[in-house]
Amino acid sequence: MTDAEPDNPHGFVPVSFDNGSWKTADGEVVPWYEVQTDLLPEAQVQGALERVLSVYGVSDVVVDAFDQFRKELKRGSPEEG
Repeated sequence: MTDAEPDNPHGFVPVSFDNGSWKTADGEVVPWYEVQTDLLPEAQVQGALERVLSVYGVSDVVVDAFDQFRKELKRGSPEEG
């Protein structure tokens, strides 16, 4: 016996950000307030990275490289012109 209505009627459709708006693969504009991402807050990512680096006892050189990588991510890329 199968129910006609699923327990969770919500679904997800992949979208991409293009020319200032979120769009489906077909080009249909999706309002920003309906878009959900799987992005995590920066603090959560930083905490996880610190835990991994400390648990595996990586060398100071690797830790320094990750610190520099994080700084570069925050700076962003220079505008191409």
